[in-house]
Amino acid sequence: MKRHFDILGLVLSLFLLSGTTALADEVHLKNGDRISGKIIRMEGEKLVVKTDYAGEISVAWQQVASVTADEKIKVVLGDGSTIEGQTVDVGEGKMKLKSEKVEEPLSFNLAEVQAINPKAKPPVRITARANVGIIQESGNTDTDNLRLDGSFVGRTDKSRFGVGGEINREKSDDEYTVKNWLAYANYDYFISQKWYWYVGTMFENDEFADLDLRSTIGTGVGYQVFETETLNLSLSAGPAYVDENFILAEDNDYAAGQWAVNYDQYFFDKFLQLFHNQTGVVSLDDSSDWFLKTRQGVRFPLYRGITGTLQYNYDYDHNPSPGAKENYDSKLMFLVGYQFKN
Repeated sequence: MKRHFDILGLVLSLFLLSGTTALADEVHLKNGDRISGKIIRMEGEKLVVKTDYAGEISVAWQQVASVTADEKIKVVLGDGSTIEGQTVDVGEGKMKLKSEKVEEPLSFNLAEVQAINPKAKPPVRITARANVGIIQESGNTDTDNLRLDGSFVGRTDKSRFGVGGEINREKSDDEYTVKNWLAYANYDYFISQKWYWYVGTMFENDEFADLDLRSTIGTGVGYQVFETETLNLSLSAGPAYVDENFILAEDNDYAAGQWAVNYDQYFFDKFLQLFHNQTGVVSLDDSSDWFLKTRQGVRFPLYRGITGTLQYNYDYDHNPSPGAKENYDSKLMFLVGYQFKN
């Protein structure tokens, strides 16, 4: 009797082992390699697979030839539509899902897949940053430099709102050589997955540009080219109104056209982030009256949310006040700050 139980136990063990081996997702790569394990997710062009032999491994989505999953998976396509179902065997470069909601399996190209089993997103996705740069020199040269800036962006499925600003102060021998500040607020409402309507304001002060207060308010449409954890790019344009109050020169106001470009992208497994933010305004009455503001640079993590930023600012005013010292301002700086994302 004991022998029969031993044989039965061996058979059951072999059955369970074979069943466990069979219940494995498979990823076939374009170079012919095959990865067996559990598909965790695909986001930001990276497919994460949990294996028994190497833990979680990450594969570039562009190198994937086909995917087979034993359990249901959730697939998000480039147009924003979501499909949940069981994978059906199909040829290279294709995916087919059998869903309970439709009679026939849905077939599509792997290039159309935006995400697989994406992480659950909070109702409001927040990105907040604050930076500071302080330089103090004494002796033969007596200078004090202060730079503060911050931004807050909240994103829901339909809306995005943001506020931010910066302060710059520089002294040399107890006399100011730079003294300006900037503040802004904007709101975007997404009328589709990519297109949005925006309204925004910007306020500026620059003593050495003879600018007591420049107020700009604008509205228009924008297009979200990319919006992922690793790459963001948006373009927008529309009408605006500008009111300029100068310290010495005569005040001015005019209707204008406005454009904006916002870009950021991570490289080297999120070790470096390049960014470029640009806002331009041109008068509709006089095309020679225009100004441009840009912020660009690279961010890199230091420790637990603390970041370093090498940033270059370039602002240009084609028709400045006669009281301004120059028609442009440029500044290269290194900042240390803190970044929060939920």
